Formats: sequence, C-alpha cells, structure tokens
Amino acid sequence: MRGADLVPPLWQLIGWTAAVASASYLVRWLASVDARTFTVVWLAAAPQLVALLTSRRRHWPVYLLAFAVTQYLPAWLLLGQRPELAALSTVSAVLFAATVLHPDRDWVFGRSDSVRSWRRFVIYAVLVAPMLAGLIGAASVLVHQQGNPDPQSLARTALIWYLAEAVGIAFLTPVLLRWRRYWRRYTGRQLISTAGLTLLMLGLGAVAASESNFLLMFLTGVPALLMLIEFGIAAAFWQLAVGAVIILGTTFAGRGPFIATADTATQAMIHAQAFLLAGYAMVVIVAAALEERNRLSALDHVSREIYDLVADLTGDLVLVLDPRGDVLHHAYTGHTHLDLPQGRISRTEWLEHVHPEDQHLITNRMASRSEGVSLPFRVRSREGGWRWYVVHSRRAAHGMSAAILRDVTLEREMQESLTDLANSDALTGLANRRGLTQRAREIWLRAHELDQPLTALFVDVDHFKAFNDEFGHQAGDACLRDVSDVLQNLAAPETCVAARYGGEEFAVVLAGCDDPYTFAKGVAAAIRALGIDHPASPCGVLTISIGVATAYPRTVHGVDPDAAVGQVLERADQALYVAKSQGRNAIALARDEALVGEQVHRAGEEAREAGGGGHDD
Repeated sequence: MRGADLVPPLWQLIGWTAAVASASYLVRWLASVDARTFTVVWLAAAPQLVALLTSRRRHWPVYLLAFAVTQYLPAWLLLGQRPELAALSTVSAVLFAATVLHPDRDWVFGRSDSVRSWRRFVIYAVLVAPMLAGLIGAASVLVHQQGNPDPQSLARTALIWYLAEAVGIAFLTPVLLRWRRYWRRYTGRQLISTAGLTLLMLGLGAVAASESNFLLMFLTGVPALLMLIEFGIAAAFWQLAVGAVIILGTTFAGRGPFIATADTATQAMIHAQAFLLAGYAMVVIVAAALEERNRLSALDHVSREIYDLVADLTGDLVLVLDPRGDVLHHAYTGHTHLDLPQGRISRTEWLEHVHPEDQHLITNRMASRSEGVSLPFRVRSREGGWRWYVVHSRRAAHGMSAAILRDVTLEREMQESLTDLANSDALTGLANRRGLTQRAREIWLRAHELDQPLTALFVDVDHFKAFNDEFGHQAGDACLRDVSDVLQNLAAPETCVAARYGGEEFAVVLAGCDDPYTFAKGVAAAIRALGIDHPASPCGVLTISIGVATAYPRTVHGVDPDAAVGQVLERADQALYVAKSQGRNAIALARDEALVGEQVHRAGEEAREAGGGGHDD
C-alpha cells in the first residue's frame, strides 16, 4: 500500500509525461530547423511545474524520474546526446518554484485568484527560479567548454537561458492551471467576449508584424488589460499567452518590429522576450492596483454593513465625520425618526436639522474638538417636531472622528415627568415649595432682563378648618383643587407660577404686574365667584386672604435670585398675617417696610374679628 501510494494516478502520470515530452521534442525539432531557436522559449518547464503543483509531494520523485527519462533517454540512445549539466537547469527551477508555491492549495486549484498569490508566482516562478536555471546553464557551458568562457559571454548565456525558462513558465503555467476551471465557469457571453478579444489581439499582432510597427505591437496588450478588468487576472493570462505566441512566432519567422531594429536574430528574440516579460509585469501591477481598489471597496462596503448592524442593534445613529465636520457616512437602519439625506452631509446641511437654540452646542463642540458625551440637543424629526439627542464621539487618525447619535427623547420626557412629580403637589397639581423655588428663580431672571417688577402673593383660604369640620376632608380636598384651578390660570406660565405652600396656603410669583393690589382683588373675586358654600364664612361662601409684596430686580444688586425671591415671599407672608388679623377676606400690601391691609367686602357682608392673629390651622 505504501509503495502504491508513492506513485501518482497512472492517467495523470502518463498525461503529464506526454505533455512534457511533446514540449521538449517540439523545441528540439525547432532547434534542428534553426540553431538559435533555443532562445525562444522552453515550453517543457510549464507542464513540469503544473504537474508538481497539482500533485502530492510524495509523488514528485516519480514525476521527476518520468520527465527525465522521456526527455533525455531517447536522445541519448538514438542520437548519442548524453545528458549534461544543463539538464539540471529546468529540474532545479521547477523543483524550487513548486516547493515554494505548493502550500497555497487554494490558489493552485483555482479556489482563490488573489493578487498576493499571483505575485508570489511571479516572484518565485518567473523571476527567481529561471535565474537559477540561467546560472546552471551558464555553468554547463563553462564546464563542458561549449563556448567563450569570458564573463560577458557567460552573462549573455545566462540571460538567454533565463528568458527561455521565464517566458515558458510565465505564459504557459497560468493557462494550464486555469483553463479547465474557466471553461466550465464561463457563460456563453463571456466565451464570446474572450473569443472577440483574442481575435482583436491576433489582428493587431498581424498588422504590427507586417508593418513592423512598435505602437501596434504595444496595443496588443490592450485586450489583455480588458480581460483583466472584466474577468480577473487568471483570464488575462490567457490573452498574454496568445500575445506571446504572436510576438515570438512573428519574430522567429523573421518579421515584426523587433527584427527590424535588431542587429541579429538572437538579439531580436531577446528583445521580444524582454518586451513580453515587461508586459507581463505591467498586467500584474495593474492587477495588484485593481485588487487593492476592490479590497478597499469591499472593506468600505463591509464597514457600512457593520455601521448598519450597530445601528440596528443599538437603535443609534452611527456617524463618520471628516476634519471639517462633514458627515461622510451615517447608518440608521430602522431609525425612522430623523429625516436625513442619503450619502455625504455637509456641516451646514447637518446644522440645519438642529434646533436653532441648540446649534451653538454643536459648533462649540466641533471647535473645541471635545470627546465623550455631549449635552442634550434637539434635532428635527420626520414629523416636523423635535427630538432630543446626545452625541458620544471619539477622534481617530487624520482628523477623522466617529460618533454615535443616541435618541434620549424618551429619557428626557421621563426625566421631565419625574421632575414635574418631584416639583408638583400631588393633590392640586400646582408646584410645591421645591418647584416654586425653581420657577420663581426663572421668573426673577426674566423680570430682571425685561426690567419688570416682581410680585409675590401669599393666599390663605379663610376658616378652612371649619370647612373641613363641616363637610369632611374629601370636600376639603375638592375645595383646594378648585382654588388651585383659579390660581393655575392667573397669567402665562413663563411669567407666573402658583404653588401650594402648605395646608390651605398658596403662593404666587409673577412678573410684569403694574397694579398688584388690583390683581389681588381680582384673585379674591374669582375665588368668591366659585360659590363654594361655607357656613362658617361671614359671606356664606369660600373666601381668601392675600398678602402682597413687590420688588424690582433691576434695583437689587449682589443678591442671589433665590435669596431675593425668598425675601419677597417673606414680606408677602407677613402681609398675609396683617390681612388675617383684619378679619380675613382681606388684602394686605407690603410697601417698603410698612404693611398696609384692607378688608375686602361684598355687599351685605359684616366684618368679623379674626379668631387669633395667625393663619388657620
């Protein structure tokens, strides 16, 4: 079993051996016709290399033995040509190239046509291995004393040997490796395209040979480039092989531009071979450039898919920005809230989608090159409204940066809801003391900016304990809600805040009130107009007492707004005590340091002294 495993399949052994022998004897026959033919191409190197590449290493000794026997034994026995050192040139070159290239099985069997693999083929099989053959060929000439032993002649011999081996390997090996795969894979249209380009190359070559025109000869490489662009590097090598046959054949026949410009036929053949290898190198370089372009294009496509995947998984908008702040790419698959155009978005166009009041957040962030999480800002949605976002950004090389735009609208709404709950009174829906402090500060600053007065009202429901005793706490709560509804709608929210201060006490802070006393009278009248029955009230309906204080923020310097508002509320609270002490259903104004109160009467009411000097319990 082991011995049988050292022998390759018989049909493969016979096939490759026959191919090598045929190529070898073809060149020998041509040599008998023209003594300089050995400079054309050594065809036998290509099938030997392909046979070793496509077989297992343990089969190599049998292949090499079969190749040697079929090439040299008949010539020795029939023609008396004993094998010389030169016989090792092709074997050494092929064995070296096969050893280096054999591990890349995907490339060998056509599963991969990467430029990296073909570049290794060019370096080791077309450049290095034929150089080894050239050195052995020159050494053979020197050892067997077959020519001039001077260095220049030996170098010329090595060059001729190198070119013959290199051209044979370069142009025939790719065809032998790929013809079966491409023949089966090509569609009818592709085969027609290939045939058309082949005919074009044949036509250009024939005209170039007949006219001895270098320009037309150079244009024979155009079909190979078209094949490279359309079908890939392996297909281009087929066109190169056709071109090599044209150029070498016409030069061998004594026609074409190389014959016209060379002193000898051998020199013309060397020029033709060098021209072919230069064109071969050009195709490989162009293929490498196309491969790199395709690789970068594939990477860009993959990166876009990754951005889309991240956007899908996180629900975020993924951005890639250049140094100017232009959005090069944005991924928001499934992200339906924003109305952003596809493709590149300029910085100006991007800012048009940001709320005007928040655009400074974006421009300042770009100017400062800040990283991390931004402050929340608003972006226009598809529906025309505004949604809240934050940006998480990181800078990369060359001024590029990546950012994740995260929708925080829901979090913002929840935060605002929680803030409202924390700042609101559960019973009445008005602000509580905390909410009053926050809103009153904003109103103070607004009044300061607009040079308006700031008025504070302290409101207390008269005889509320008696109301609860008479009707119960449920009715008392309903009564407080009715009073709150009136206070909630005294003025625009940006200029006024009403709060439940505690129990039946309420506080109101508003800006821009030019006649606080008249305003307070209107509030008291609105409460009486509710017509809530109150047997303990002198007028039979629910009434309130109000303390009023006013300040002018522009005249106050060096005081914190919270402290200033607190002082105004304290003065209003003191005024409320005065109003209560005057029998309730009254309004008292704090003017500078004096507290002035006035009873508020309705027709038919009788004033009654207050029971105690403080607020109702």
